[in-house]
Amino acid sequence: MASDKAAGTFPVDQPVKALIRDHDMVRALADKYLNSDSQEVKKQAGTQILQALHMHSRLEESIFYPAVRCIDASLISHFEQDHQKVDDLVATLEGMSLDDSHSDTLMRELITAVSAHIQEEENDLFPRIEGSGVDMTPVGLQMQSFEANLVHTQAQISDGSIRRR
Repeated sequence: MASDKAAGTFPVDQPVKALIRDHDMVRALADKYLNSDSQEVKKQAGTQILQALHMHSRLEESIFYPAVRCIDASLISHFEQDHQKVDDLVATLEGMSLDDSHSDTLMRELITAVSAHIQEEENDLFPRIEGSGVDMTPVGLQMQSFEANLVHTQAQISDGSIRRR
């Protein structure tokens, strides 16, 4: 799956696979963070976790959740509440140095919350979607476009072409 991302292909006919690919990447980064004694490795992994979660959350909140709300509205509402908590932690961590002594506690709290959320999505929501018979290709196409626009915007911010507001 990771090679799909590296090759730039997005599984538009199976957007859940793209979300699972993101989950796998966050899990790997979390393991790297949690199992390292190196402050530099933790800082790098932490930064990558924050970036990945920022993009993944925007994608789910803007495109995916609204598209699958019809399958189980109360479950989607629950996931949106989870996202709010995670988004708040991400914003707090983005606003501080990952060298700050308090950042490790917050990063561990974030990893715990995200891990539980991922498990719930993969065990409860994704099987319901796959069993629903809903054609996910239009959702996948929207997600592909949304992700490409986010990546493009992030690249412009990074190279200074546009400034964050």
